[in-house]
Amino acid sequence: MPASLSVTLTAVDLADERDVAAFVAFINANYASQFPVDAALVRDPSHRFFWAHDPAGALVGSAAYVRRTAFLAESIKTVVDPAHRQRGVGAAISQAIEDEIRRAGFTKAMSTIYIDNIPMIVIKLRQGYIVEGLHRDHEKPGLHEYSLGKRLI
Repeated sequence: MPASLSVTLTAVDLADERDVAAFVAFINANYASQFPVDAALVRDPSHRFFWAHDPAGALVGSAAYVRRTAFLAESIKTVVDPAHRQRGVGAAISQAIEDEIRRAGFTKAMSTIYIDNIPMIVIKLRQGYIVEGLHRDHEKPGLHEYSLGKRLI
């Protein structure tokens, strides 16, 4: 897919049990994490979860953010469907969730990324994020993450 690929984010329909269940299943099947997503997290009011579709309407992934403060949102669960990887979809989803965070009125976006997730680290750096820290044993022993941030104003 071209570098100019765009994606459309559509909020998960929290009133539709099937949509929530499908989203949970998609994330847990395609996102390597020791902390699975569940319906309660998807419904948590501090989080916003989105499906990502390409211009033809095909499901290509997901993204989300969580409100950390009135000014700061953390981008989480940027997931690319395996059938669409290595084509610029991750960068397009990352840009789309950043745009969504900006539209929601936040002035800074951040993301914590496992240190071995080189593709997403590179995407964020190319999009103007800076490394703000290293979190050793962040979620549990042996899981290390970089914290990357970007001012949106």
